[in-house]
Amino acid sequence: MSAKSVRAMAADEADAKVDRQARILAAVLRLLSVQGISGVSMRAVAREAGVSLGLVNYYFEDKTSLIRAALHRIEEQDIAIVEPDLAMGPEERLRASLRRVADPEFLTTQYLSLRLQLWALAQAHEDFERINTVAQERYRAGLAALISAARPGLSSEECGERAADIDVVQNGLWLTALLGLDHASISRSVARCEEIALAD
Repeated sequence: MSAKSVRAMAADEADAKVDRQARILAAVLRLLSVQGISGVSMRAVAREAGVSLGLVNYYFEDKTSLIRAALHRIEEQDIAIVEPDLAMGPEERLRASLRRVADPEFLTTQYLSLRLQLWALAQAHEDFERINTVAQERYRAGLAALISAARPGLSSEECGERAADIDVVQNGLWLTALLGLDHASISRSVARCEEIALAD
């Protein structure tokens, strides 16, 4: 077998590993959103992901490590919201990020229920609280950087305060949407976030 074939096989195996782990984490997130933490067990995750229990145990040590990994997955999704799109100008980039929070993918009952479960988890376990805190800090820092680029005259402290205020409004938007979609209120909330971010 040639070295090229060996490399291709290794790459295929690495891709398959990532796919299996992604399926497992997606199953954890689905179970959390529907049943809460009580619905998450190694066996339930294996069944939901359509993989063997042994495979779940191979990748994850226990239920806590499964939930920890799921929290990190959501953290990365949140950070992606404030990832700068360098094809846009600074103000346009900021507005796009602020509007992304109200994208339809984030306003589904399943996703909003998941967010509620994750907030509750942060109160239930010290390790989960730490992950949540770091995720929130990273999100706010990314948002503050977008604000700073759009309003370079602001101090870093002012950008941080605006990012924190926007984060509170956005979390309220998601919580309110869970109680029932009110598109007009959601639009006003997004517009309010833009006002906070871009005020002179």
